[in-house]
Amino acid sequence: MKTRFFHLLILLFLLAFGVGTSPLHAQETDTSDWSDFVENLTELFGESGDSETLSEELVEDLYEIHCNPLNLNDLDEEKLRELPFLNDIQIIDLLTYIEKHKPLLSTGELMAIRSFDYWTRRLMQLFCYAGELLLHSPTLSEAIRYSKNDLTLRTDIPLYTKMGFANYSEETLAKSPNKIYRGSQPYYSLRYSFSTLNKLEAGIQMEKDAGESGIDYFSAYVLAKNLSVIDRLVVGNYRLSFGSGLVMNSSSSFGKLMMLSSLTRMDRGIRGHSSMMESGYFSGIATTVKLTKNLRLTAFYSRRNADGTFNSDSSGISSLKTDGLHRTILEKSKKGNVRKQDFGGNVNWQWKQLRLSATVSHTNFSVPLAPKHDTAASLYRLYNATGTDFTNYSLAYSYVSRLFRLSGETASGSSGGVATLNALQTEWRGNTITFIQRYYGAKYVSINGKTFSENAQPQNELGFFLGWKRYLSRRTLLQVYFDYMHFPWLKYGVSQASNGFDFTAFVQHQFSETHSLSVRYRLKSKQKDLTWTSDNSKDTYKELGYNTNQSLRLQHQINLTENIHLKTLLLASMLSNHAEGNRFGYGVGESLNWKFPTQWIHPKNKYESIKGGTLSINLTYFNTEDYDTRIYAYEPSLLYTFGMRSFYYEGIRTALLLQLPILHRLQLITKLGSTRYFNRSTIGTGLDQILHNHREDLQLQLQWKF
Repeated sequence: MKTRFFHLLILLFLLAFGVGTSPLHAQETDTSDWSDFVENLTELFGESGDSETLSEELVEDLYEIHCNPLNLNDLDEEKLRELPFLNDIQIIDLLTYIEKHKPLLSTGELMAIRSFDYWTRRLMQLFCYAGELLLHSPTLSEAIRYSKNDLTLRTDIPLYTKMGFANYSEETLAKSPNKIYRGSQPYYSLRYSFSTLNKLEAGIQMEKDAGESGIDYFSAYVLAKNLSVIDRLVVGNYRLSFGSGLVMNSSSSFGKLMMLSSLTRMDRGIRGHSSMMESGYFSGIATTVKLTKNLRLTAFYSRRNADGTFNSDSSGISSLKTDGLHRTILEKSKKGNVRKQDFGGNVNWQWKQLRLSATVSHTNFSVPLAPKHDTAASLYRLYNATGTDFTNYSLAYSYVSRLFRLSGETASGSSGGVATLNALQTEWRGNTITFIQRYYGAKYVSINGKTFSENAQPQNELGFFLGWKRYLSRRTLLQVYFDYMHFPWLKYGVSQASNGFDFTAFVQHQFSETHSLSVRYRLKSKQKDLTWTSDNSKDTYKELGYNTNQSLRLQHQINLTENIHLKTLLLASMLSNHAEGNRFGYGVGESLNWKFPTQWIHPKNKYESIKGGTLSINLTYFNTEDYDTRIYAYEPSLLYTFGMRSFYYEGIRTALLLQLPILHRLQLITKLGSTRYFNRSTIGTGLDQILHNHREDLQLQLQWKF
């Protein structure tokens, strides 16, 4: 009853606030901030929350740049390629403009670049500034003076008890030792990063997940850049990405809308692993050396322990465990029981607008991968990675001109399969047309590959993607794509070759600096095994049929004043197939963002007033028939995280986020979230089950920048 009253009070407050303040004059102001940017990224990367969901690693990478913005007077192509919303033409135009007009005095000069549209200029202000340029190599004192440190502490405190933390008798635990989590309920993490003048980076990450005992994850790296002939040298945990990602990509893969501007953005080379992700990275040493002006050589070696699940007969590993959770005795037994070694290299040659890249990678497991496929239900695993040693090699290319951009990669390996990805993009009379062809053979196995794909890995897929992007006016953006996919071999839940298609239309219009509207419609249909019941009997049989999911998202944003912003969100989904008919889901959300001045203590013991405080209130009502008709909505979240959440069944979600500077360069961020279901008496299953229809979480984050 108290929880329902709490939600009702917030709803009445938002409605009253919206009605009471609507006549206020909306001031002209630039409202691009980090939260808006992450929400827009969620639109472009995670269109429906499925396998394309925005990677946490990408959010972390971009937040690092946001905290350490790029100097427009000290830019190169490599730095700009870190920004996924820039296309190759915009990068060329920006570098050309800077070369002619250096030094730039402000980011307002970006208006003089024809290819930079309204939204791009707003986003650039989050990641760039116009500053002084050092005309000599920095001294030690200058390196220390311009160094940046970021220390972030976080804890999540659940205000409920899951079954995994219940009290059981010793007799019960003796019979079922995996009935409980062996650690405490709260989540803890520590993150520290250091950088100075684009020469040196370092980072440390530590984490304890809920249910784990003690610090379960530790990661560290040191990355040196631009040291004479050594372009990059990293020691510790790191990530690699070359070409289009068919052989090597441990960084983020892009969603389909973002591919309209980021064709070749997966070729990012060596990067430090600054994420809390406990899998998918390398540990050891890697370096890139400049052999000549146009030729670079990268070599890497990695050795680390991975989690694996053994087959019942101990013949090998049935699957690699990638969630990083070690809460029960069973989960702990899988921790680090497989040694994984990787080594290889990449040669990159560039001449004017042409770039060629060759990659070779070898992976060795101390225990053979042996997925079972001896039943009809598991036959889809027939071509999964099997054995201890895997070698892959590829040749990638890209060519950029004013008229078109062409890129691609073709790969093969010890498995005998072949994979190829080729993309062409052209601009004509304000239209940007993108065509992507992909073929990933069922026999192609890439342990470290991740690229543009419907599947989690580049395997068993053939597809054609056609996208169209156009500015209907200076402030009206239209993006449309159609993607056809064919799967030659079986998939989970699909007993024969199958097809699918994906269509999305996205329109965004900025009425003014303070008023915008966006609409997105998506239709995605894939074949799967459907269970049919005969009309004249109770017999059932399976037949391949299309399972179609349609979703509609409408968002309206208005800035009532310079510091008060409102967003209204309408969501709808429909899932249909011939066997089960139609099922529906919908949701409505309202959010309030208030930026208020605060006082903090300066080192000189003076109080200063700044516009540093932010209060966000988010309310979402959802009602879906089941999990398959779930809807997705974004809510403001802590730093280094993104707040895309899924909702299903009927309920209401409330979230309050407070960002408060308390001392010089020290801020506290706290979030209180509550979810209440109206048609469920419990939440979750198994050890995560909560014996109530509501759950509340408290998150605290402390950030010190020095």
